[in-house]
Amino acid sequence: MERGTWNVKVESPTLSETLREAIIKGLAAVPSRPFEGEYRARAAVLMGIGEREAGPSFLLTRRTNTVSTHKGQVSFPGGQREEDDSSLEETALRETFEELGLGPESIEIAGRLNDYLAVTHSRVTPVAGFINGSPDITPCAAEVARVLWVPLRFFVETEPRIEMWERLGQRVPVHFYDFEDEVIWGLTARMIVDFLEIIGPGISRLV
Repeated sequence: MERGTWNVKVESPTLSETLREAIIKGLAAVPSRPFEGEYRARAAVLMGIGEREAGPSFLLTRRTNTVSTHKGQVSFPGGQREEDDSSLEETALRETFEELGLGPESIEIAGRLNDYLAVTHSRVTPVAGFINGSPDITPCAAEVARVLWVPLRFFVETEPRIEMWERLGQRVPVHFYDFEDEVIWGLTARMIVDFLEIIGPGISRLV
């Protein structure tokens, strides 16, 4: 798979143990909820968190306009589960490697959020993970137009705007974050909103 000629080097230390513990404990305490809705495929995304100059940050990508779904949107790396994947965690790690060249040896799984139903009728599992060390990121040119590190503090301090949309036959709130010249919205924004709620208000002191 062809990759871009540009690299994004992680020149940052590991996340603080206090933040790591808060995230692990928060995710472990998430009550399981029954999944509702019909779906055609299983998928997983990696909500990767790394320490950057601006503080703990989510690793996000802007998809190219040539991918099959969600063209040009900002999202977490991820995709559909394959038969050889032993778990949805493996799906998230494999897709992250395929999109960004970021190997599983650099990622420590922290836990899961509950599943979501995407507009593509995929059942999507968000897998949170810590990006440790200083790994190189080499994007796949066919899939990734831009790599973004967005500080968690931005999401903690920014109230998303909400619009009511018709989606999958229901009227639902759709969240939007405006970050620099990008818009983070839809399922990705919903996952971030839920993640912050799961970790709780104490996260504001840790980011």
